[in-house]
Amino acid sequence: MDLVIREGNQALTIGRLAKELGCSTQPISWTFGSMEAFREEFAEYVLREFNSREVPHGTGAVQMFAAVGLRYLRAAFDEPNLIHFIRANSQRMVAHGGIGTVFDPQVHEKLVKTLSQSLGITAADAAHFIQTSVIYTQGLVSLIVDGTIHIDYADAVHRLETIGIQCLVLAGVPEETAAQQVRLI
Repeated sequence: MDLVIREGNQALTIGRLAKELGCSTQPISWTFGSMEAFREEFAEYVLREFNSREVPHGTGAVQMFAAVGLRYLRAAFDEPNLIHFIRANSQRMVAHGGIGTVFDPQVHEKLVKTLSQSLGITAADAAHFIQTSVIYTQGLVSLIVDGTIHIDYADAVHRLETIGIQCLVLAGVPEETAAQQVRLI
């Protein structure tokens, strides 16, 4: 992980990895079989690491949903090379529990139901809120790690809160309630 953080995805070769670990390439080949298999296990490890990180959030359904996005956003600032690695195959984000997991049909259905009930909105409005939140978060992270925009973490979180409030208000949630629900930090 340190190698990718420092040098990026292109450094993740069997030779470079062996040098970093202080071993020959044989233990890596023997353990994983191929670099693609290693990358898959590494992606799973990175996403488990991201998901285990503490982020400020409340106990409400929206804040718990937002915690995944906040971890991803924090990594965009602190470890952009890891974001580049994960984004190299967006299916990894779904398969291994990243931000894209909400597009898994079973996860999505459960989240829609939870948000719909806790916010008092229709399932369709909850689904729209989820999709808009994920798309906006992914877009914001992309612009940050690619160096297209230069903002700080607090500004990025504020932008996520703003779009969340707007989506909930459009779904019929009173603005004051929406602001309370979407408060991320």
